[in-house]
Amino acid sequence: MKRSIRLSGILATALVIALVAPVAAEEFKTDLTGYQETPLTINSNASGEFTAKIVNLKGGGTAIDYELTYRDLSSAVQQAHIHFGRPAISGQIVLFLCTNLGNAPAGVPTPQACPAPPAKITGTLTAADVIARATQGIDAGAAGLDEMIAAMRAGAAYANVHTANFTGGEIRGRLPGDGNDNH
Repeated sequence: MKRSIRLSGILATALVIALVAPVAAEEFKTDLTGYQETPLTINSNASGEFTAKIVNLKGGGTAIDYELTYRDLSSAVQQAHIHFGRPAISGQIVLFLCTNLGNAPAGVPTPQACPAPPAKITGTLTAADVIARATQGIDAGAAGLDEMIAAMRAGAAYANVHTANFTGGEIRGRLPGDGNDNH
């Protein structure tokens, strides 16, 4: 009898905590290195970190708050993005993080400039930032943002920093990371 009362009390406490505790935002973290680049692995002293936090907007929908850091790059930063692609496979750019090339597609808000390293940039990506990629089945707008969040959960997206010496990318990190980085 005492054991069932104790168990009922524990379950009731757990239920109350679950109902009143705030829902934590989903967060993905990854380290960026040249060893993750493709189709050629890059031997680079450069490194970086990328964190993406999925947040619910007050008016409905979702957004991605992000922080990107990079350092020790071999040359000037050209741009940084989130691509749709599995590990060891290149994918198309779907979300710009920054650019110094003025190359954002029409219909997408102008991304911030990429600062010289060492650098840290932050921002928020919304449905308006998604570049539709019909050849990879990524839609524009809210549907595309949801598709990219699903890709991040599945390990089918990566953050990439491109430089003048390595225009295809000098450092890259898979989202959600190596399995230990997904928080």
